[in-house]
Amino acid sequence: MLFYFCTFYDKIYFFNTMVHMIKQFKKVGIFLLLAFFFQIKAQNYLRYTVNNAHSHNDYLQGIPFWEAYNAGFGSVEADVFPVKGKLLVGHTEKELIQDRTLESMYLNPVSKQIKLNKGNIYPEADKKLHLLIDIKNDYKTTLKILTASLKKYPEITGCPGIKIVITGGRPQPEDFKNYPDYLYFDGDPDKHYTADQLKRVGIFSVDLKDLIQWNGKGIPRDEETERVKNAVRKAHDQQKQIRFYGAPDFTNAWVNLMNLDVDFINTDHIPDLKKFLNAIPKNFYKNTKDYPVYTPSYQSDGISKKVKNVILLIPDGTSLPQYYAAFTANKGKMNVFNMKATGLSKTNSYNAYITDSAPGSTAFATGVKTKNTFVGVDAVGKALAPIPDIISEKGLASGLISTGDVTDATPADFYAHSDNRNSSESIMKDFIYSKTKILVGGPSSGLSQENRQKLKESAVEIYDDLKAVSTIKGRTLIADPLASKRITEGRGNWLANAFDLVLNDLKRNKKGFFMMVEASQTDGGGHSNNLEQLATELLDFDQMVGKAMKFADENKETLVIVVGDHETGGLTLLDGNLQEGWVFGNFSTNDHTAIPSSVFAYGPNSKEFTGMFENTEIFSKILEAYGIRK
Repeated sequence: MLFYFCTFYDKIYFFNTMVHMIKQFKKVGIFLLLAFFFQIKAQNYLRYTVNNAHSHNDYLQGIPFWEAYNAGFGSVEADVFPVKGKLLVGHTEKELIQDRTLESMYLNPVSKQIKLNKGNIYPEADKKLHLLIDIKNDYKTTLKILTASLKKYPEITGCPGIKIVITGGRPQPEDFKNYPDYLYFDGDPDKHYTADQLKRVGIFSVDLKDLIQWNGKGIPRDEETERVKNAVRKAHDQQKQIRFYGAPDFTNAWVNLMNLDVDFINTDHIPDLKKFLNAIPKNFYKNTKDYPVYTPSYQSDGISKKVKNVILLIPDGTSLPQYYAAFTANKGKMNVFNMKATGLSKTNSYNAYITDSAPGSTAFATGVKTKNTFVGVDAVGKALAPIPDIISEKGLASGLISTGDVTDATPADFYAHSDNRNSSESIMKDFIYSKTKILVGGPSSGLSQENRQKLKESAVEIYDDLKAVSTIKGRTLIADPLASKRITEGRGNWLANAFDLVLNDLKRNKKGFFMMVEASQTDGGGHSNNLEQLATELLDFDQMVGKAMKFADENKETLVIVVGDHETGGLTLLDGNLQEGWVFGNFSTNDHTAIPSSVFAYGPNSKEFTGMFENTEIFSKILEAYGIRK
């Protein structure tokens, strides 16, 4: 069962490695050995590139050969018929056109590229190309014409990067030796070949419909899967690659074929498969270190009771697919999923079906839908009172944290007023007049020398390093460059440390507090279509969620809310493993979408956050939890 995963390992090397590993792991148990093979399985997707793509019926493409070649495909296929001493390319005899010859459509372009690349078919010397020539009738005549034609192209027949494979009508294995050694032949994994005959087999090809009736949706039945695996195993046991023709040709089918370790993926959709394969390194993530989650007590969860404190946690650009990707990567554990009260927030802005972060968080901060790019103002630009200013009248303190810069749209929505989220300098200046006590994030161009001076004159302490602050005294602004780094760039425990610092100060306020924490760079993972960034940022955020839930249990007067301002990337999850902690996804866009955001709540009044509601209701539900009417 395990052998066929190691497709490109030499048999002897494989078994020697096995023996060595068993000896090494004997003392610690066989489970480590099994873990090694689970790692191979998890990483299986990562071995696939455009080198594993086969352009089926390539001659039907808008630009035969060149489209597949420029996509970097490792294999192309042309059907040929012998006509008056030439090989014409076409699917049926009725479709043949005199000037569409194998030479003009394939041999000439291949020759041109080999000469251009100084003896290599691709500029990369180690990159190969299979040229499958599918003989539709009279293989003897066809091969005679083909060998005669190839005598004019010694650069092709002498190129180690080209493998010409005869498929369709072809000689019996015992006759392979009668043809030039630069010709290879399609093989059948169920057929027995002598050692010499096997050397002439270029690839194994199987009609998938001969094995299974699967239509490409879902997964094949177990018995069908085993038949495909058996064919793959037979090919790999003979150190040959395998493809299945007649296979469904869309994303889910490609995923399943890769899962079955099929070497070449057939397609008639070159741009789609190219995009899919090239994106695999960014669409696959395996967590290397999972973490335990907090076990809630639920003692005050869901009770109807006025709260003193609200902690609003905003993972930018996330909804259920992002959470479940992170949940899978953490081997089926996530703090946020231990919150029983769940709902959906509609995210559209005042003037757009798809919001951006500025109106998205303005809705949370003020209860008003505004235009895209507008920060803390209504649709006509009038300043709106945000939660920190409203609750300050009741003696409550506020703190804002972001892994973006301190003038990023989300934190700015809670202290500033602007019709342009990019007006960093004027946004930063608004902090002077805000009732927010603490603002923590990354550096901003808005923190100019002029603004620094004005902030200091307004009794705002400014720090450029979170570690430099042990205790917060008065109004404080921290613009730490480390905040703007990704987890994968070494941000470490910055977010958790910022949370602890701000919480330790705010909880001393006897009348209560409001805290907003934004995980900004989850959104960046969606924009860059990078599943690793998205997952690592969200897992870092979720560990802070556990801290907030723990505080809520200890305090018993704290409501914790987790809600994204919108979804980014149009993420879908194609495969994953909850036991091994890996996930494989696909993105439909590099921008925001209209997908509603998931809402989670924990603590008193958490039940008010169930069902589907407008994003503006986050604001009203928070004030109601405080017992404030507005």
